[in-house]
Order: sequence, then C-alpha cells, then structure tokens
Amino acid sequence: MEYLLIFGGILIAYTAMRIWFGAKRAKVYAESLKNQQYNVMDPALQKMDQPVKENHRGPIG
Repeated sequence: MEYLLIFGGILIAYTAMRIWFGAKRAKVYAESLKNQQYNVMDPALQKMDQPVKENHRGPIG
C-alpha cells in the first residue's frame, strides 16, 4: 500500500511539473510571437490587392 501511495505521489508530481513547465514554455513562445514584426497574412493581403489577370484559355475539346 505504501508503494502505491509513493508511486501515485510521484506520478502526480511528474504531471504537475510537466504542466507547469509546458505553461512557462508556451508563455515564452507567445511573447516571442508577439514581438515579431512579420504578419502571416501580409502576403495574402498583397495578393488580394493585385488586379486579376485575364484568362486567355479556350474551351477544352
């Protein structure tokens, strides 16, 4: 019974530490993303602003 309690305590401590370190890593990652100047949508917005090219393809067959 004592071994079961020790194993359960170690398992809970391991899970808590994984969650805590994961949250810290996610916070650091979010801060680095916030400080980036590049916006992912910029190329898509630039393509949307360009005029549509004419389609010179004829019918198939």
